[in-house]
Amino acid sequence: MLVIGNSLQEILSTERQSRLLLVGLLLVTLVMLLGVSKLQFNDDYKSLFKTDRNEYQELEKFLNRFPADDQELVILFRSQKILAEPTIQQLHDVVEKIENIPEIESLFSLFSIPKQNSSIRKIEPLLSMDSMEMNHEASMLAIAAHPMVKNKLLSEDGRLTIAIGILENDQVSYDQISQVIEQIHAITADAGDGEVLEVFVTGNAAIRVALKSQSTRDQILLNSIGGLLAFSITLFLFRSFKLSLIITAGPLIGVIWTLGCMGFLGSKLNVINQMISPLVMVIGFTDAIHLMFAVQRRRIQGHSRITASIAAVKDVGLACMLTSITTAIGFAVLIVTDSTVIQELALHASLGVLLTFIAVVIFIPSSAVYLEDDVVVNSRRLDITLTDNRIFNKVLVVIGENAVILVSVGIILTAVVVYQAQQLTTDFKFRENLPKDHEVSEAMRLADQHLNGIQPLNIVIRPNNGGVIASAQALEYIERIQTELAEQFGLSNSISVVDLLKVIPGASEDLSLQFPRLVYLPSKLVERFYHEKSETAVILLRLPDNGSTLQLEIIQQLEKKLMQLNGDNDQFSLKLQGIALAAAKGSVDMIQDLLISILSAVAIIFFVLSLFLKSIKLGLISFLPNILPLASVAAILAVNELPLQYATIMVFTICLGIIVDDGIHMIVRYQKEFQQVKSVTLAVHRTLQAVAPVLLVTTMILLAGFISMLTSSTEVIVRMGYLSCMALIMALLADLVLLPSLIIAAGSKDSVQDCVEEQL
Repeated sequence: MLVIGNSLQEILSTERQSRLLLVGLLLVTLVMLLGVSKLQFNDDYKSLFKTDRNEYQELEKFLNRFPADDQELVILFRSQKILAEPTIQQLHDVVEKIENIPEIESLFSLFSIPKQNSSIRKIEPLLSMDSMEMNHEASMLAIAAHPMVKNKLLSEDGRLTIAIGILENDQVSYDQISQVIEQIHAITADAGDGEVLEVFVTGNAAIRVALKSQSTRDQILLNSIGGLLAFSITLFLFRSFKLSLIITAGPLIGVIWTLGCMGFLGSKLNVINQMISPLVMVIGFTDAIHLMFAVQRRRIQGHSRITASIAAVKDVGLACMLTSITTAIGFAVLIVTDSTVIQELALHASLGVLLTFIAVVIFIPSSAVYLEDDVVVNSRRLDITLTDNRIFNKVLVVIGENAVILVSVGIILTAVVVYQAQQLTTDFKFRENLPKDHEVSEAMRLADQHLNGIQPLNIVIRPNNGGVIASAQALEYIERIQTELAEQFGLSNSISVVDLLKVIPGASEDLSLQFPRLVYLPSKLVERFYHEKSETAVILLRLPDNGSTLQLEIIQQLEKKLMQLNGDNDQFSLKLQGIALAAAKGSVDMIQDLLISILSAVAIIFFVLSLFLKSIKLGLISFLPNILPLASVAAILAVNELPLQYATIMVFTICLGIIVDDGIHMIVRYQKEFQQVKSVTLAVHRTLQAVAPVLLVTTMILLAGFISMLTSSTEVIVRMGYLSCMALIMALLADLVLLPSLIIAAGSKDSVQDCVEEQL
């Protein structure tokens, strides 16, 4: 850090040169803003589970053949009794108008089922306005008893029906999907007074829209609220608008640089890497405040503006650099995971941490050159000293005289929370990652309640050894599988090409004769279940959104069943496929990989810290205060029976950077003080005098930022804010109580009271 300090001494030799440096920073930031403008949000949520494994490559092949899995809009209509008047007439009018929306290529609903005896040239629907007017009761009985309706298109209680819309092509944009959803709501509202029939739109396409809108909202709202709260607290504590603006602007430049690099690299934001912004902002904030406190102390001691800025970098720059390097290394460990999205997170987070350090370590001293003397006067109220703080002296005495006891308590507490954390489970629910009040969440809840869910899972049937899908033997086999799925697993909502063949007019006992007549059905609907070119068929299952853990149990049972069926029949092979499969398996694996990587990062950070500090002893001492807050968060989750999820595991990632940051500043300062006074207790005391007020201020500001997350409408974001606050509080206690106690307990014995009196 001495090199940077000497370089700044040459660059900041005059105010004019510091002004040129700030202009250079501004130009770089403007260029990075161009990169930010190129940054887009990746609303293709299946990419969250992308890996280099064969499983993901097979998923992409499957989606190329059966793209509807990613192009569906599942429209739920709810009423007290769907098949009663006037609801059924209103529903008919609504469905007819939705079918005419240009972006919807086909819509499959209650009104898509044809009469068995209708002419091929003119397919008549089983349920039509004419049939209802002629004999409403008979029409309702016929549709309710149809095998394609019960528990598939109509709930058993008759209060919920679904229509499956397939978008016209693979490239329907976010805006187009949003407009389609708006049109569906407008059509439903215009068809009645809004009380007879309610509509909810979900499905994979709608989830993409919900994820992007939620992400955009949270990015704007939470960053605005968090930034405003942090700035307000900084302004209140420092009583200087300029100083508060400088502290806030430094980390903000780092965020812009990080996002700009992501934009220039062609990366996209997603629900995982959008956490990079608050991460680098948090770490940048702590470094900015440490630097500003150092500048103020030097100014109070009588240094000029320029020499105070240069000396501040020499005083705390090494600690800031160590925190950035160790945090970047901690993130870099994640690159070894199989998940592409986690690898990108590791790369961008590591880069962002280092860029933010560079931005802060240059911007803060350069800007501090222009701070007036009244800022120094106001800063005295935050410069805690032993002479005007008796409580602080008493706390030090308690820590010093009871260091062994406090360390013992810390070890026991850590052991307890680590043991409790072992009960932690992993899980992933789509609904918890969506806004509570969003219609997609409500639609998924209703579908889970009335139709056993809508999460698509596919059984792919391929011919082997001369088998033919378009044969009576294959269709009998598919129908048998559907029957066994209903009897053994309760999956009575499955749909296959057999069901399509049954609804085509002119059905005979040999359904294979109906294959040529599939051309009379919408092509997108047929392609959802039968791919003629590759001779592949699909049985579509729909699972409830009950979490990846429970879904994985069902999937494993199904895979076991399919293996048995594959062994019994060598003409056809069966395999599970689809986004739900990738989500269930990928999310559990990804969360576990993240957890293992974070634990590995802790070990690597310990090694790097010991290397930089040239002391294994201090490295070991820093280990316990770093583990305790993280284990405490895990224990809180376990006690409340809450699983690890993508967002909650980000708490560990973000808080690890904060905890390491605070601990390094404490230890680096302690080393400097000990070299001067040669007394462990006195060095700890002087370290707390210098660092404690900074840790208190940074914790207050960061708490304000994380508290803003409690305003989110998304459950996991609220949980993330709550857990982050708990981690910050535990980290503060660990750094101000446990870490000093460990240093004193491991060092030579001094009289604490004598050290206090000597300092006075």
